[in-house]
Amino acid sequence: MFHFIKKISGSILLAFIIFFVVPAHAAEKNDIDWKVTSKEVDNLPFSSTFIDSVKNEYNFSSGNRSIRKIENHTKRKETFVYDIAWGPIKAGYIILSTDFNPVDNTIILGGKALSNNFVSAFYKMRDYILSTIDADGLYPIFFEQHLREGKKYKADRWMLFDKDAGKIHVKEKKIKTVETEEYVYDFLSILYYVRSVKTSPGDTFTLKTYTDSKIHPIRIRCTSKENIKVDAGLFNCLRLEPSLAGDGKTFNRKDKLEVFISDDSRRLPVLIKSKIKFGSITAKLIWYESKPSAG
Repeated sequence: MFHFIKKISGSILLAFIIFFVVPAHAAEKNDIDWKVTSKEVDNLPFSSTFIDSVKNEYNFSSGNRSIRKIENHTKRKETFVYDIAWGPIKAGYIILSTDFNPVDNTIILGGKALSNNFVSAFYKMRDYILSTIDADGLYPIFFEQHLREGKKYKADRWMLFDKDAGKIHVKEKKIKTVETEEYVYDFLSILYYVRSVKTSPGDTFTLKTYTDSKIHPIRIRCTSKENIKVDAGLFNCLRLEPSLAGDGKTFNRKDKLEVFISDDSRRLPVLIKSKIKFGSITAKLIWYESKPSAG
């Protein structure tokens, strides 16, 4: 799942090492209401005025027109809620969302990471990342990451993808510009694009993503079809195995990631499994909703 919302899962990893041996029932008694808690991060995204100022600073024009058209995707308003576990321990929720904006022909992708009360006692997480993508071409335009972790850690980052100029303007600790010639994704938009790819067992394709301050190729193999049962229901799924290139801050070449996407017109991300050097993380779909976008 956009390699597990890469930074989010990395934060989960750091938090959970502390209490790996604690019984699962202890965490279950300290759950949160995700519908209520998710509102805590709704004030974090940048304003449209700020985003426009960034675009103006770099004479951005790539968002004025679509430069390709991808057929197999939806422009509906979607919400996906995942129960996150580190081994046997429930840790919190990831909430993914999509919403079509007909005014500028974009889709807003959102990802919220919310630690439950048990985890928050050690390392609280209230993270929100968003990616604005072209609604026809499914390539990213503006990405923003808002991290609120632990007692003091706070970070607000952004990336502006200027396809016409072949550049990505990146604000992390400092602002820099990265040259690129091909389609490059952030770790939210890559999942949405993968949902649009028609694939069968035996198929392989490669995409590029900007993460850990570099552009990395990700090779994705479709290995099998499986029936997957989660709280949201029983789904016939395609099993995808991304090969994460390089040794990043969260994953490296030896880590194993499996993404199960429903093999139907909805292409729902149903289950994600990640085996990394410090254990295993799973994200199971517990609730989803799809309805026409307001626009």
